Amino acid sequence: MIKLIIFDYDGVLVDSFPNIYDIYKVIGSELDVKIPSTIEEFRNVYGYDFHECYNNLGMDANKQKKAVEIFRKEIITKKPGIFSGIKGVLSWASSRYKLVLVSSNYKEEVLQKLSSYSIDKYFSDIIGHKYGHQELDKSEEFKIVINEHKVTADEVIAVGDRLSDYDSAKKAGIKNVILVEYGWGYDKSKFENNNKLIIKKPVQLINAIKTIDTCGEK
Repeated sequence: MIKLIIFDYDGVLVDSFPNIYDIYKVIGSELDVKIPSTIEEFRNVYGYDFHECYNNLGMDANKQKKAVEIFRKEIITKKPGIFSGIKGVLSWASSRYKLVLVSSNYKEEVLQKLSSYSIDKYFSDIIGHKYGHQELDKSEEFKIVINEHKVTADEVIAVGDRLSDYDSAKKAGIKNVILVEYGWGYDKSKFENNNKLIIKKPVQLINAIKTIDTCGEK
């Protein structure tokens, strides 16, 4: 039986990738780094996470440090669109399960956007990266959430849109993982879950959650 659902933020709740691309164009301009000319080319360059993206763009350690500063400054100014249907999903899910949000993005930015869309109310807890602190390890945060909410890993579903989300969930012992395909995108050939549920739009999350919960009751 599922008791708790952990949601990612970027690419699951909000359509942030176009904003990220715009920020990287600023980074490229300020640091003299060549950024792909189209968002689809950039999607391929981005890779597993922002560390890989920096490396793929040929940025040395000094430029990477400056890029983090630029990103933090710029992200607060952006307002990504909320995915159509996600409010209904959160409303439905929050009436049946505890919901927690875990994001590698800056908590200040996440809280600001969730509040602006009036969806912060659906979450029991919102966890994000705090500027000036060590980078967020999502797998460790997942473990903390499991312990604090007194559930087992089998009673949790993790919802993300990147292979890094899947890997973090697996590392935390969570086997019920949903990767949506409407978000940032991931290399499907590297997704090991043979029973993956195809989520091309947010409303399909409801049936996916029901399917996982029903299977757990057998």
